[in-house]
Amino acid sequence: SGGLMVCSSVRILGTYFRDTSNGAISENEAGAVTIFLSIGVLVGLALGGNAFSNLSADALARKKMIANLYIMTVTMCYALAFLAIPFVRKFLVSSTLVAIFQAAASFCMGAGVAVQVYCIPAIVGCTFGANKGLYASYTDGVACIVSSIVWRIVGNAVQEGNPQGSGWAYGWAAVALLVILAGLLMVEFVEYYFCRGGWLG
Repeated sequence: SGGLMVCSSVRILGTYFRDTSNGAISENEAGAVTIFLSIGVLVGLALGGNAFSNLSADALARKKMIANLYIMTVTMCYALAFLAIPFVRKFLVSSTLVAIFQAAASFCMGAGVAVQVYCIPAIVGCTFGANKGLYASYTDGVACIVSSIVWRIVGNAVQEGNPQGSGWAYGWAAVALLVILAGLLMVEFVEYYFCRGGWLG
């Protein structure tokens, strides 16, 4: 749920960039800037996925890697929230500099959830035999339901807090809280599944 939440943020990132760029990113350019999140996911799969695969003999290292990836993702969510605060944007003076920091945070945020969204479910799905499709549908369904609820909360926070004001700061802080919760659950799952041999059952 936390990983899909971040990946699905590509749909609202354009609006975020437009609202918080102080004119540095136009409405037409805002959609294109969201590509940094997608590139981050691809890089995360290429590098993180390969590293996770190479750690197949070291379950504790896998757990540590997943924990570190979640820490990076949460940090980037808070960075986007911090960069949405009006006085921070004024303090940095250059709207272009703010946009660069936001794009970099989006990139790192995508890289931080790639393994959890695409690699771990594929590994776990292999143990479901003929029910692989049911497993994938169920996990995706639960993740989408949770994400839709949280994006609704974020939308209300942005609207009530003024998009150009502190609304986006509240919104990204809410996303970070969900990612923290999802990260704690995923790290516990990795502990059970990989470290304690839960896959054997």
